Amino acid sequence: MPVETPRRVRHPALTAAAALGLSVLTGLVVLAFLGKFPPAPRDAGRAGTVFYVVAYHYGYAFYDRTFTEVAAMEVKAGEPVTLYIVPSQALPREMVLEYAERSLRVPIGGLAAGDPQVRKKILEDFALGNVEHIIGITGLPVYVTTNVTPALNARPFRDGGPQTLREAVERSDPTIKTVTFTTKRVGAYDVLCVDSGMDGAGTCGWGHKWMVAKGAFIVRPP
Repeated sequence: MPVETPRRVRHPALTAAAALGLSVLTGLVVLAFLGKFPPAPRDAGRAGTVFYVVAYHYGYAFYDRTFTEVAAMEVKAGEPVTLYIVPSQALPREMVLEYAERSLRVPIGGLAAGDPQVRKKILEDFALGNVEHIIGITGLPVYVTTNVTPALNARPFRDGGPQTLREAVERSDPTIKTVTFTTKRVGAYDVLCVDSGMDGAGTCGWGHKWMVAKGAFIVRPP
């Protein structure tokens, strides 16, 4: 008498889970093919310390790898450092003006803090096309010239650009410039807009010579 082979019983819950897993996997493959995944941060996999430096008229805002604003950039001696230099005018008009308002918080160019003449000078520089900066750090191999002019198309503010600093970085916006270096000298160094041209006027206009962040790059012992 033939022996009957027992049937394999499929549990409904397991069958549903397998189907769901297959659907998710298929969806991920499709998204990858279509390029719908959000891009990895531009510094993904980069060794050492990363900072983002927003250069505005007439100062700087510093952000760490997580896009958290910091008062100064602190590193350990001997470790590589990468700076992403982002001109504020690569960002939306509202953000450009918000950054520029920071220059009214302190005395500048013989004008008292809060003097509306500072705002007037900034807007004049925008209108004249004085929108570039040359970022340097005293005593260190940093000399980075911004290039936001092409993105502005002869206008003071950009249209259709990234809406946030994070988006600009993730999109690898062409206005962003980078520099990577290593320093072994412990100390505090100034971040400044380096002179350019015979008259030393720089490329950002009236407030160029006062665009200095004292001791904003700090090197600690390893």
